Amino acid sequence: MRYLVLSDLHANLPALDAVLKHARPRGYDDVMFLGDAVGYYPHAEEVVQRLIDLNPSVRVLGNHDSALLELAYGERGEYWAAGVVMEVIDRQLTTLSSDSIAFLQTLQPAVSGDGWQAVHGALTRQWDYLSTMTAAQDNVKLMEQKLLLVGHTHVPKIFATVKHGQQELWRTIVFFDEAENSYRLPPLATVIANPGSVGQPRDQVPQASYFIFDSERRRLHHHRVGFDVAAVQSDLRAAGYPEILATRLEAGR
Repeated sequence: MRYLVLSDLHANLPALDAVLKHARPRGYDDVMFLGDAVGYYPHAEEVVQRLIDLNPSVRVLGNHDSALLELAYGERGEYWAAGVVMEVIDRQLTTLSSDSIAFLQTLQPAVSGDGWQAVHGALTRQWDYLSTMTAAQDNVKLMEQKLLLVGHTHVPKIFATVKHGQQELWRTIVFFDEAENSYRLPPLATVIANPGSVGQPRDQVPQASYFIFDSERRRLHHHRVGFDVAAVQSDLRAAGYPEILATRLEAGR
């Protein structure tokens, strides 16, 4: 099975469309969505409709998705705080169709499959950022499968560990601006893998980032794809979204 692995779309339609165009000729059988369809950029309805068309079998709830649903239900959970994030979520709720809201309601906190499991943030706490070696070591203790797929940090990264006697040997791999990378999951290793963000990369590379996961060959293919940043910025400004979101997109941070 070849999975197209998408995370942190953040209502960025040009980025998502560029990824789908890039991934289609490379081939995939199914889609894993690791959360955060909404937030930050002005194409929430269009992005969720793309996800509905993709019909991913793996549907993980992101913190921005959760915040929007809480607002829709008239609730305010632990993630609620004043600022740009909530300002955008508040606006996007008014633009989403009932079909799109219904799709977001199908997202799950965690999903498991044959040899893998997926969450948005972390196993330790739902919205923790799994970005450091310490965080990886804490999460490995809670893993039930050999591969954990996560999003949330917006940075494509792999943590791998293998036991050697009484010791754990660790390796960290960070993907940057290479157009394509391939990583074979070591047979005896436990791996945490983040595909990076489609809609708002934060590793100083202003290109969309995604995986194709070949579960039979146990290989992760990482790709970077350019998209029309200027078009997103233009739509953002026309919609009156906070300018900081346009600035950080072109900087990839």
